[in-house]
Amino acid sequence: MRSEQIITAIDIGTTKICVIIAVLDEEKKLEIKGIGTGKSEGLVNGIVIDISKASKSISDAIYEAELMSETKAKNIYVGIAGEHMKSQNTLGRISLTTGSEPCEITQEHVDNVITNSKNNIKIQQGNERLDIIHAIPQYYDIDGQVGIMNPVNMSGFNLSAYVHIVMADINTIRNITKCVELSGYKVEEIFLEPIASSYSVLNEVEKTLGSVLIDIGGGTTDLAVFYKESIRFSAVIPLGGTNITQDLAIGLQTSPQNAEDLKINYGNSIASSVPDDENIKIEGIAGRESKTRKLRYVSEIIEARMREILEDAYKILNEHNELKMITAGLTITGGASLLKNSEKLAEDIFNMSTKTGYPDLSGLAGPTERLQNPKYATSVGILYQAQNLVLDKDNKIRQLKTSDPFTSFFKKIIASLKEYL
Repeated sequence: MRSEQIITAIDIGTTKICVIIAVLDEEKKLEIKGIGTGKSEGLVNGIVIDISKASKSISDAIYEAELMSETKAKNIYVGIAGEHMKSQNTLGRISLTTGSEPCEITQEHVDNVITNSKNNIKIQQGNERLDIIHAIPQYYDIDGQVGIMNPVNMSGFNLSAYVHIVMADINTIRNITKCVELSGYKVEEIFLEPIASSYSVLNEVEKTLGSVLIDIGGGTTDLAVFYKESIRFSAVIPLGGTNITQDLAIGLQTSPQNAEDLKINYGNSIASSVPDDENIKIEGIAGRESKTRKLRYVSEIIEARMREILEDAYKILNEHNELKMITAGLTITGGASLLKNSEKLAEDIFNMSTKTGYPDLSGLAGPTERLQNPKYATSVGILYQAQNLVLDKDNKIRQLKTSDPFTSFFKKIIASLKEYL
């Protein structure tokens, strides 16, 4: 690996764009150099509706991060979510040998069986216009022996892989990529946001014992289930914090901006916890007269939508039998998780131990104070996921450089001749 390498994470949401520029140093540590945020325009629920506005929003956030870092953004990794996403568990299978002796499994065999699982998904009806952005192995099977996490160097006749496939609408992927390109940059990889968030808010114990992650963003709510160190399920609900703001604007007859301020400053996800005798002045629209409303009424509007989001999440997970494997509990993150009593409401609906997911900043150096907030869980997670990807690629390059292809070739010839001696 080069002495230092720049990594740029971009979280493209419905309400905000967040950019973090970091440097991966010689000790493989990430140091934050710049942070840029801005209002997201031209996107609704992860889909580009105005490419010019969306591109400018991304460009402005990158520019802010570059000013702070005094470094140009490079190696762009983008996190996305939305209704256009689709996930599915599938099975890949290959034969390792046609002879009577088992074959030693190599990384090439592993790559081939994952490719087979991807091909099985691509040929299914309805997936023609979807691009695969993740193919994540859950576990492997060698000749009926299941639950194998790393089959390399083991022996067998047949290898199967249980794989979680994440797909996205091909047009949406191209439009988001184009937005970044119009800003003057190139996208290296695209990540599914709940997977990225898991890198920053879940530890290995949680992923091993079984955890549910619910990321309540501006336009969508992303679900992911982890068990035995791998993702087992993911889904998207087309509701988020923006819907709460819209509900408040309509219910209180106030502007969206004032509704957002009320949500942030006075929001409570459990209305019964708000005293019935507390009032609040609600600003009218475009100079109209202000009105006084009970603060509990404000929270009743918020609770109704938060309850709908969390109950929808519970229903989806329960229908797919994903809750039976959960031991560690539930984690809620994203901006709306900061609403007072959101954690308690989620705990009541799911009947399981719940925490609010703040990003783990222990793997970062530099000015990280600003990132100590659930709304940065995805952008921090993108950094960690990109770091893993970069280090994995560097390790593979190093292995190729240190391996001697001629020695390997003659070893295979000698091994073949021994069979006839």
